[in-house]
Amino acid sequence: MKMRTVARLSALGVVAILGGCVDNSYETTDLSNRFEVAPSYIGVDEGIPVQMTATQGGEPQTVTWESSNTQVATVTAGGLVSTNCTPAGSATSCFAAVTATKPDGSKKSSSFTVYNLVGQPLTNNVPVTVGGAVGADILYRIYVPEGKTNLSVTMSGGTGDLDLYVRRGTPPTTSVGGFTCRSWNAGNGESCTFTNPQAGTWYIRIDVYEDGAGASLRAVMTP
Repeated sequence: MKMRTVARLSALGVVAILGGCVDNSYETTDLSNRFEVAPSYIGVDEGIPVQMTATQGGEPQTVTWESSNTQVATVTAGGLVSTNCTPAGSATSCFAAVTATKPDGSKKSSSFTVYNLVGQPLTNNVPVTVGGAVGADILYRIYVPEGKTNLSVTMSGGTGDLDLYVRRGTPPTTSVGGFTCRSWNAGNGESCTFTNPQAGTWYIRIDVYEDGAGASLRAVMTP
């Protein structure tokens, strides 16, 4: 009985000693007053403008803007960035940093990835006529803004057998995993529909399975 009491008292002593050694003097970093630029990173199709903002503690800041590569991104005094991309070699995108500098010399940068656009542009709800010899690939694109509830890509009419492949961001391929939607019925009656499509450029590839002509291709965004 005595030994248990001693053991308990010893244990309490250790706890007391350890408790006395706790250091409550640590400091936390206040992040609410950080100097920020927005967006801090963005991937955008060439030709799409981006408005930059600079804030500290949520308050707008007077800054000087500059670009690390004016061939890719040029920025106005008000922070509006214009984008362009002529990639080298087999690359499909270009890169630049846009930096805001405060009068006290503080700097903050945003990283830009600008994607090169390929293919023929489509206009919403305006059909184009497609066709070609077997084995041909025909590439189109359409830009979908934020907030669209539906994107429908359809093909119909004409002769032969043309197949439809659709993917956002990069041109689709005919390989498994190389497309978001594939429609490859006999003939030219093809359709791909997307609910609440993500904003950006959507690519549409027409694969000519059998010689064809006179098919009508249409991309429709709603609302």
